[in-house]
Amino acid sequence: MNRDSAAGTPPTLSFIGAGRAASALAVAAQGAGYDVVAINGRNAERARALAQAVGARVVSSPFAAVNAACLTVVAVPDAAVRGVAATLAANGAALAGRGLVHTAAMLGSGALAAARLTGVAVGVLHPLQALAGVDSADLLPGSYFRLEGEGVLRAQLEALVAALGAQVLDVPAEARVAYHAAAVLAGNAPLALLARARSVLEAAGVDGAEAQAALAVLLHGAATNALRSGAREALTGPVARGDAVAVAAHLEVLGSDPSALELYATLARETAELAGRDPADLGLEQRERDGSHVRRVA
Repeated sequence: MNRDSAAGTPPTLSFIGAGRAASALAVAAQGAGYDVVAINGRNAERARALAQAVGARVVSSPFAAVNAACLTVVAVPDAAVRGVAATLAANGAALAGRGLVHTAAMLGSGALAAARLTGVAVGVLHPLQALAGVDSADLLPGSYFRLEGEGVLRAQLEALVAALGAQVLDVPAEARVAYHAAAVLAGNAPLALLARARSVLEAAGVDGAEAQAALAVLLHGAATNALRSGAREALTGPVARGDAVAVAAHLEVLGSDPSALELYATLARETAELAGRDPADLGLEQRERDGSHVRRVA
């Protein structure tokens, strides 16, 4: 597809987008031996910062980014992916021999279909990781990526993933939405729980910053244990132990906050099922909202 691939060396890279995911991927790729040559981003300050971090140059358009490299990563909000492809198609220039991939979890390579008019090969490079900027580049080793692409482009993407110390997760095309939903449950829902747990401790008189730090370390430990041995084996706490007395005490102390009580009860039932225990034995009968209260369902 291009001279870099034919020579067996990593393809040069460009990035369209200079946000959190783009920054992490660009820095990680450069650290893995890839030459990042161009950055195009709507936020000029972020684009300059990322370009400086990886030794690239800032370019003024998506076309310039794609034209500068053998492989271009479109790391923009999902709703903007098709617009980038349309902009490239409207340019009318030939870009044959280059690859163009996006990082949107729920979209297929068809989101870049318009760009095929230029001759580029299109695909998907989605990192299943919580990328929050340059500092999260070191989270990529050991992570998984969802890929789409054919032929030489597929080989390039697999080589990039391997160079990052990551692995490919095979996801059927028809399962993209389920894949995204699972990613949200695992990657974002725990953060909402962390914020709620902090509020419970703050209401009990614990300093908010200390509560945040302590609970974040706890969450990290739970995730580390799950990585080592799986979710069920990593379970700890009163529900896993079958401690109905402790669970009852928790339900009582949370009674002044109906939404926290409902959340705790719902997740405790899920935990009980994961642990192989009967939720009813722990006083976790199904609950539902009744106005501003939570009541047990007979």
